Amino acid sequence: MPLNLITDPWFRIRRVGPDSKAELIAPWQLTEAIDTDPVTALNTPRPDFNGALAQFLIGLLQTTFAPADAAEWFEHFESPPRPETLKAAFEPYAQAFDLDGDGPRFMQDQDPLADLKPLPITALLIDTAGSETHFVKDLPTQGLSPAMAALALYALQTNAPSGGVGHRTSLRGGGPLTTLVVAAPDQDDAQPTLWQTLWLNVLNSEHLGYRAEPGDAERIFPWLVSTRTSEKGRSPTTPEQTHPLQAFWGMPRRIRLDLEGPRPGVCAIDGTPHQALIARYRTKNYGTNYGGAWRHPLTPYTHDGKELLAVHPRGSIGYRNWIGLVNEFTDKKPKRIPALVVSRFWNDDYRLHHEGWRLRLWAFGYDMDNMKPRRWCESMLPLFFPKQERRRAVEDAARKLVDAAELCLLNLRGALKDAWFAERDPRRKTFRPEHLQAAFWQETEVLFYARLQTLIDATDADKACEAVYAAWHADLMDYTQRAFDYWVDYNQITAQSHPRRIAAARRNLRRANYRKELKKLLELTDEGMRGNPAAA
Repeated sequence: MPLNLITDPWFRIRRVGPDSKAELIAPWQLTEAIDTDPVTALNTPRPDFNGALAQFLIGLLQTTFAPADAAEWFEHFESPPRPETLKAAFEPYAQAFDLDGDGPRFMQDQDPLADLKPLPITALLIDTAGSETHFVKDLPTQGLSPAMAALALYALQTNAPSGGVGHRTSLRGGGPLTTLVVAAPDQDDAQPTLWQTLWLNVLNSEHLGYRAEPGDAERIFPWLVSTRTSEKGRSPTTPEQTHPLQAFWGMPRRIRLDLEGPRPGVCAIDGTPHQALIARYRTKNYGTNYGGAWRHPLTPYTHDGKELLAVHPRGSIGYRNWIGLVNEFTDKKPKRIPALVVSRFWNDDYRLHHEGWRLRLWAFGYDMDNMKPRRWCESMLPLFFPKQERRRAVEDAARKLVDAAELCLLNLRGALKDAWFAERDPRRKTFRPEHLQAAFWQETEVLFYARLQTLIDATDADKACEAVYAAWHADLMDYTQRAFDYWVDYNQITAQSHPRRIAAARRNLRRANYRKELKKLLELTDEGMRGNPAAA
């Protein structure tokens, strides 16, 4: 059965009602029943598909329905457009969103690639790393519904990791980090609508500096024309050679879904029966190689003085990453630059934070080791909006709090190494306690944001800083001592455990947390450092 990703209902959502059932809608139905039973969330079977679908819908709105300025943006935020209005905006581009048929196919090469050996459809999924999935068995024989195949295709093209010789990475590099601004529930626990979530990440044309014009479709959607291939000697594809909006629709991989001989069955991802499962696809290397000054609006970047580089997840996403994701951080190189959709909310034209809205940051992406996916990373971080005159002070304080936490984590790691291993034990060299580090950042996160909120709310910034730094030092002291005791586990100490070495390591941990480096960083006096040991 043909599928058009603009006109046909194909993705699952949740509504606000307690009896909300699984429901498929088309993109133009996002605002349907918005006053009585609004759509509140995407409901795909996989977290990476939810992330990919959110980017697909934001890209669709940015391409076809971009507001001219902040006033128009705010008008649509407060009074969402009717479904018929969205449908009329989307329909001129519908021919670019056919998944099958004799013409251009969504995110697929125009060459049928018929002479190439087909691959199982599972190889489209990034977490399979090109082999059978670790989580779903018999996926190659079961196949995917057209809707799930479309999501797998878009997720791969927009996140494409290294794939071997000539298999290009995504426009943002392999496994980019995506950061979206989302509304938090209000005081009455009313859920924000999906329209609000998506619209918070659509930029007005005045801010963005470009928009889609009539006749731009072939420059925006690369599958509408012959692929710009990248064999040896061909230069990378830049925004000037196509259209900056191709950032949402980049197609680095040459892929063609095999739609011959579809058969009925149950989709291996969402478990629903379908009459035309897709079990195979074909691919060829040397697709589009993106280069130059691309700036994806949904991704933070670093700048080393020469070029912008997209940020990529490295392990968990938490408060240690917070500064570079929500504010520019220029004190160290490379410079960190938040995503455009995040930084624009510092502009007072977007006065949501003045009107009582609470906003958060939804950050997600694959942590990749070249072709190998290590993990899917996803986190919700708070967004704070201090007054203009306090912003720099809050940013500096946040940096110092994170730097202090990193020092105390190093002290904790060193103390545990000393407690567990003798000085000449070769295991000291390979000591990499990732589980301990993950626990540290997760378990101190609530305290970090609480201290930061205290600083933002304070009337006297200087006094507040002094109190917050002292309290944070006490927090870290308390946590590292408790964590040391937990990981050493005194109940299990035996003669072979070297209790004297453990006691010395614990004493040295306390001393390390009072050293001059930490004291200088947090601008603390001896009196301000509670419990300062005489031996420190």
